Amino acid sequence: MQARNADVLTLRWLSWLPLIVFVLPVLAVNLAWWISTEAEAIPACIPYLHGCASISAAGRGEPAIFMFRGAMIANAVLTMLFWTLAAVWLRLLAVPASFRLRAMTVLGIGGSLFLIVYVVYLGTDGEGYRLMRRYGINCYFGLSYLAQLILAGYVWQHGERWGLSRRLSRVMLSACVLLLLMGLASVPAKDWALDRKALSNILEWNLSLLLVGFYGLCQLAFRKTAIRVDVRVSPTEG
Repeated sequence: MQARNADVLTLRWLSWLPLIVFVLPVLAVNLAWWISTEAEAIPACIPYLHGCASISAAGRGEPAIFMFRGAMIANAVLTMLFWTLAAVWLRLLAVPASFRLRAMTVLGIGGSLFLIVYVVYLGTDGEGYRLMRRYGINCYFGLSYLAQLILAGYVWQHGERWGLSRRLSRVMLSACVLLLLMGLASVPAKDWALDRKALSNILEWNLSLLLVGFYGLCQLAFRKTAIRVDVRVSPTEG
């Protein structure tokens, strides 16, 4: 069998995938907040500063839930694709195959799957459903953070060799450290806060923004290394 006229389809949008998985959830969460405040389902405030409502409260009521659920499930699928592409990106940059690299991919994809679990059960009643939401969101944060930490470690270790600035490597790693410190500080802070619920909501909004903001930094790394994805289609004849 001989190949003839091999065509190349350049999937340029994949090079913008990190930016998409950063912008999409930010838009979805804030749009859900706006819809819910307009419907008077939650109080009107700046949730990042005042913590008047949680992200779940903003997204679980009608009509916001339909937009929120669809956007977040789409984002979870795209984030799974991102972690697959990130592993390919590292391999193309001469990072050897290893348990660490496989763990990054599995953790990232696993976190996205738990995000789907959380979103699917959002707005449902019952102790079992609440448990699924709690496990879903906690595992999403935890697994996604570990995957990001591994990726930031690779960039810190090899970034200069890839042509990435030391500043970008430092910012990516600092974002992971800040996320960890905020998470650890939230435990004693909740015990001492006058309004524990408001503080919990403030931390939730800001931690979520910081978590997805990491993908925006990955977009800069992708652009600096000129990533491009080609799919080759080779017609054959017998």
